[in-house]
Amino acid sequence: MSRQLRAALVTTALLATLLGLLPVLLRILPLPDAASHVPLAVWLLLGVAPYPALLAIGAWYVHRAECNEAGPAAPVPGERP
Repeated sequence: MSRQLRAALVTTALLATLLGLLPVLLRILPLPDAASHVPLAVWLLLGVAPYPALLAIGAWYVHRAECNEAGPAAPVPGERP
């Protein structure tokens, strides 16, 4: 498996886990009986919490992609230079 594909699969798994756990966390949070207002914890969980993690995962992926492109390319068997 190439390094670029592995980095893409790890990034996809991290993003799927991060965004897939949001509904679970919302289900766990105790919500008040009054449906007219949404608690602050829900707004923070949906509107603030994912973005630093998304930014960190994106920065990691870009760094890995740049390292993969900057490194010496391995020769492909059977290919002419």
